[in-house]
Amino acid sequence: MSKHENPWIDVEGEDIPATITLDPVIFRYTSPNAHILDVACATGNVSIELASHGFPVTSIDINHDALEMTARAAIKNEILITPAFARATAVALPFADESFDVVIMQAFLTVVVSKEDRSKIVREACRVLKPDGYLYIADFGQTWHSEIYRKRYLRDLPVTKEEGSFLVYDEKTGELAYTAHHFTEKELVYLLIENGFEVEFFKRDTFVTRTGNRVNGFVVVGKKRKKIRNQ
Repeated sequence: MSKHENPWIDVEGEDIPATITLDPVIFRYTSPNAHILDVACATGNVSIELASHGFPVTSIDINHDALEMTARAAIKNEILITPAFARATAVALPFADESFDVVIMQAFLTVVVSKEDRSKIVREACRVLKPDGYLYIADFGQTWHSEIYRKRYLRDLPVTKEEGSFLVYDEKTGELAYTAHHFTEKELVYLLIENGFEVEFFKRDTFVTRTGNRVNGFVVVGKKRKKIRNQ
């Protein structure tokens, strides 16, 4: 199991960050009855919103509490089409090739420490998408104009070895909770391009963290690139 997953396996559901809302642009890329995979569903906000629009949704997470919270939310909101659930890791999705029309990753890649794992995850998304399927990513961008984040990036660079990454500590215990990474536009674009996608949509945004900090953000939609047959 990759090191980026370990901190999240046993975190209590209520402590899982989930502050970014689903961008309406997703509905440009979802035809009626589109089968959607919500990777790292967290507390289920995205899965429930999509299911409430009538889409069949499959929600995965490595955290058991997260899946239970999503299931309870589906019941509470009286969703007619209840999401399917699976405890799974994004680096090796337990689904057949070309199973989904859309894959969603919302504030997920930010906690993937390894560059290699980020690429594996995006390639896996490409594998399980149908031809002309879409990958939607919403994630945090580097925010150097903020003194808070500028200090964190520079302070933790000797440890993280990656610009834009920093250590996050538990507010209750003061212990290290996880490592977060804020992306540049170039990073996200090339992450998609190098792993099977063409960029269909790109938007700069401002997100608010669970501690109330304002941070740069990106919403990106990639279209699965068609395979070129050998001549």
